[in-house]
Amino acid sequence: MFSEKGSIAGRKNRITVGYDLGDQSSQISFWQSGAEEPETFSVVTGKEQYSFSTLLCHSPNTDQWAFGREAEKLAQQGQATAAGNLLTLARQGEEVKLGEERYDPVALLTLFLKRSLSLLGLSSLTEQIETLMITVERLDGRTLEVLTQAAAAMRLQTAHVSFQSHVESFYHYMIHQPEELWIHRALACDYENGRLLTYVMECNRGTTPIAAFVDVREYPGQPAEDGAFYKILEENCKDRIVSSAWLLGRGFEEEWYPESLRYLCHGRRVFRGNNLYSKGACYGAREKGEPKDTGKRYVFLGGDKLKANLGLQVLRRGKDSYYALLDAGTNWYEAKAACEFYLESGNSFTLVLTPLSGKESREKEIEIILNDLPVREGRAIRIGLTVSMRSRKDIVVTAEDLGFGEIYPASHRIWQEEFSTE
Repeated sequence: MFSEKGSIAGRKNRITVGYDLGDQSSQISFWQSGAEEPETFSVVTGKEQYSFSTLLCHSPNTDQWAFGREAEKLAQQGQATAAGNLLTLARQGEEVKLGEERYDPVALLTLFLKRSLSLLGLSSLTEQIETLMITVERLDGRTLEVLTQAAAAMRLQTAHVSFQSHVESFYHYMIHQPEELWIHRALACDYENGRLLTYVMECNRGTTPIAAFVDVREYPGQPAEDGAFYKILEENCKDRIVSSAWLLGRGFEEEWYPESLRYLCHGRRVFRGNNLYSKGACYGAREKGEPKDTGKRYVFLGGDKLKANLGLQVLRRGKDSYYALLDAGTNWYEAKAACEFYLESGNSFTLVLTPLSGKESREKEIEIILNDLPVREGRAIRIGLTVSMRSRKDIVVTAEDLGFGEIYPASHRIWQEEFSTE
């Protein structure tokens, strides 16, 4: 599915790294300045073997640590004690016992990330990695917390480290492919260890920017049977125009699904591979720093995303104007904004909420009333405003009286309101 070129040892330019972190296996893609697209590191030179085991081993005799394939080998030979499921262990937060020693699970995850990034052959992770995007299957608050701790422990500049789910990596990968592959819908099937996940991406072209959604379905305990897979494909493609299909994961390496493949290939482009997520992480990292035309025209509204634009209705040079606060497509746990403004009159101001998840954008005006606001002459009321999100749909608005210089000292009175985006 993707042609690759291997290591970047000896190349001095700064790079963008997309890291697909899983409990069983991980992989790394990288994007050099000036290159047209990302490449994926292969653990075997000249072969498309991109994944390495998410495994650490500690040898008590030499006090040395190994990871990936070397860790597997040492563990099989009984020469070292292995620790796997590193992301899950870090999420659980309990100390991990290896031999006679106990270790902080986040420290083990940090060590694994640092050692595995050394595969790129960089002389300095902090100086040569311009941006790092780590993608995991599901991103929640606890996962975000441990990944942030690990990035900080590696002494990477946290402003240049981001995180996203596999679903979002699929979206970023797709919008960087030729548009005919996803103009209607794109289907991805991810099959690992008897579990099948399907992703169907489609766009609502009635909004500005165009809103993209991904329908996610899970089929646990799915055997490698052609008939069962055929029915799942019919379920996902029924009454839908699907432009392309992407078969991901080791479960599709054996040819056990000829009838299903024929069904997929009827009127669709079909691809197979296993490095879509790490490449999608590279694309997502680049979009955060330097959005391309397509990235500007589209916004991904996944499960953890703010699905509306939020702004403040203000008066500029005597004309009504809109001041943007939060943009649709932002992760709700990262959605924050602050500003200051003066009240022209009265004791209220208006926020404008524009949902992008429906067939049409429908603006909603929300009046925030500041009860018992101090009375001052003219425009002598300065308000400090902060907005954030408590959940994926609940916005918290906090206003503070900042006074007006020495004439009207700030009372620092606080008003807080909460409302839903749905």
